[in-house]
Amino acid sequence: MPMTTLVDAMLQDVRYALRGLRRQPAFAAVAIATLAVGIGGGTTVFSFVRAILLRPLPYAEPSQLVRIFETNPLRGWTRNIAAPANWADWRTRNHAFSGIAAYEQFNANGSGASDVFLTGFGEPQGLKSLGVSGDFFDVLGVRPLMGRTFSEDEMYDGKSRVAVLSFGLWQSVFGGDPQTVGRTITLSGRAYDVVGVMPRGFFFPGRDVQLWLPFGYTPDLIARSRRPHWLGVVGRLRPDVSVERASEEMIAIARQLESEYPDTNTQMSVSLEPFRDSLVGSARTPMLMLGGAVGLLFLIVCGNLANLQLGRVLGRSRELAIRQALGAARGRLVRQLATESAVLAFAGGALGVGLAATGQAALTRFAASAVPLFADVQTDRSVLLFAVVLSIAAPILFGVMPLRLSSHQTHLSEKAPSATRNASTLRSVLVAGEVALSIVLVVGAVLLVRSLNRLQDVDPGFDRDDAVAFTLSLPAARYPDAPKRFLAAQEIERRLRDAPGIQAVGATSTLALRGMTWSGDATIEGRAPADFERELQHMATTEGYFRAMRTRLLAGRFFEQGDTRDKPPVAIVNETLARRYFRNLSPADVIGRRITFGRPTDQSPWNTIVGVVADERQNGLDKPVGPTAYSPLAQLMQNPLTFVLRSPEPPDALVALARRTVSGVDKDLALTDVTTLDDLVDGAMEGHRFRTALLAAFAAMALFLAALGLYGVLTYFVSQRLRELGIRLALGATPAELCRMVVGQGMRPVVSGGILGLVAAIGSTRLIQSLLFGVEPLDPVTFATAGLALALTAFAACAIPAIRATRVDPIVALREE
Repeated sequence: MPMTTLVDAMLQDVRYALRGLRRQPAFAAVAIATLAVGIGGGTTVFSFVRAILLRPLPYAEPSQLVRIFETNPLRGWTRNIAAPANWADWRTRNHAFSGIAAYEQFNANGSGASDVFLTGFGEPQGLKSLGVSGDFFDVLGVRPLMGRTFSEDEMYDGKSRVAVLSFGLWQSVFGGDPQTVGRTITLSGRAYDVVGVMPRGFFFPGRDVQLWLPFGYTPDLIARSRRPHWLGVVGRLRPDVSVERASEEMIAIARQLESEYPDTNTQMSVSLEPFRDSLVGSARTPMLMLGGAVGLLFLIVCGNLANLQLGRVLGRSRELAIRQALGAARGRLVRQLATESAVLAFAGGALGVGLAATGQAALTRFAASAVPLFADVQTDRSVLLFAVVLSIAAPILFGVMPLRLSSHQTHLSEKAPSATRNASTLRSVLVAGEVALSIVLVVGAVLLVRSLNRLQDVDPGFDRDDAVAFTLSLPAARYPDAPKRFLAAQEIERRLRDAPGIQAVGATSTLALRGMTWSGDATIEGRAPADFERELQHMATTEGYFRAMRTRLLAGRFFEQGDTRDKPPVAIVNETLARRYFRNLSPADVIGRRITFGRPTDQSPWNTIVGVVADERQNGLDKPVGPTAYSPLAQLMQNPLTFVLRSPEPPDALVALARRTVSGVDKDLALTDVTTLDDLVDGAMEGHRFRTALLAAFAAMALFLAALGLYGVLTYFVSQRLRELGIRLALGATPAELCRMVVGQGMRPVVSGGILGLVAAIGSTRLIQSLLFGVEPLDPVTFATAGLALALTAFAACAIPAIRATRVDPIVALREE
């Protein structure tokens, strides 16, 4: 066929398809909307999956990058941050890596970003900085957009006053000025020379980091820091070295260090993890779950459309037979139906892309904290290509069975028994398949909903209402020692406490639910270290902190103003510590006992326990509470600090008050990480809420589509058996009997599909076990709820056709036949 003739024929098919769809607007609207839901949902989830799991990392040969963690079964470490001295030895003793860089990471679960304050550009601006080793950028294999990065000797104290800016900071603060490199800026009261600007798209370890600074440690500090751990470590493998070989060598080095430093490195080993895997972390399972869910939904969409198309082909059987009798070839008819499917897919795909863009933006705002910091969710060419692929795949999946049916439609009679019988069987099979896929999604959604409900019932250990928190970092340039930092913090707290409407105010080294900044060893007086779990989490607070958080006091007292640096050290412990370390004592009996924060050989001072408080969740609502001890800030000054203000005043008013108060003490300080305690708790559940909401929406859509398919099958069943129904009524059948017949016809594929789906769900729920909290994968209530939801939905879908069957007029039905 000449090309022009083929094009003309295709255009004619398109015009005919559009006319046919205009004559059936209800069918066209349902089909396009269904496709848009499937393609839009799939594209939205793919945009998140791509950003988190698939987008190329902005480093040279990222497959050669690995994270290096310390492990220790004595402490329960499987992927812990490293001690600086161990990192220094790894660098000099290994042969598997071309470089091993480090960066500050005081929290094993965090990005390591610290707050610094940029002054000289109007109001002080809080920025997120990251301290790194001199070879950091070389190991990543990334060159700056402008200027240079750090040299090896610049990471040491005295030569470390240089900074590298992110592209975003260079644009937002410095207006993209090329003269920024070489400029001196003031960060937290100290002058730094800007030596470079990184290219657009570069990040490490998350997109919240706005500039990078050298460590600024002395070589001696690094060499003797083998007990404290505060470094994240990333290495670049040599091209001919595998992860397995590098792991063997690093474990051998760890054994050497264990032999040389038994006091600090007993059973200390290492583990290697591909860098992308370390970035993705716990986000992999939710993304794979959502990807699988949207795949099931897309199959349900295609099955539903195939069902609709089958019904439409059967309704056009006489038309197709007449066209064939008049000379239309079978291939011509098949091409026409294929064109109609393609038109539907094109319209549904276009609408789906629009829904995807809207959904992506809404979900990004709705669950910003549920997305890893490194991920940049956007609708790029790969996401659009994915939408196109779905739009092409859809007509293939939902059009093949109607095309096969139409290719065998040769009867001029409106009744083609074999074709009708085959179509009815196909439609029932499709409904059963849709039900099976739907029940898998429903079971998963109910599990996540029940898990979220359990999580919402968890007591965070504080009162979340009427309180705001903000973080404040006191720059060493202005507050060089602990006494000066404590006096500044004390003055800020005093002024806030004296402000009108403030009920309580306190400060802490680590706010609840934000993870611990450090942990340490502990020794109980009169007990051998082997008698109890030696490591605990350690915090420092002011005397007003527990009152500001409304933490329950179980025994003893809170800290007081008299707990100063020149007085005997005291401590407050949480309920978990009291229960684990003092198994046979009540909280009241723990008061007066002594604990030291160190090992017996460290000659650390003894701290008298003056209070026992209720557990406060630190690492997440779904994480177990560990033993925690609190020291008075006056006796253990920490920086930065998080202040908590409790007042019935609106949060905005409290934040404004805090800004004025802090500025009154030091105009160059800026508040960071401002939040309400209510938002803090909600943020801890945001990831759970995000995936629960998405899966629940997919499950609801799947049930609706399955019900729609069932409704279509029964409607066709009733329309094709009007004469039989009329005869039954004429012979004395009751409406209830006809209703049972129609419902029974509809429930057969539902029962078979439901059983198949429940069996599949039993296997699939184990895949999401790590996402559940307080609920077992085979929870019987969940499966019963899913079965009940399916039964009610199916009954609702059967009701309308069943009622219609009972209203058939026998005379009219027989006359029509």
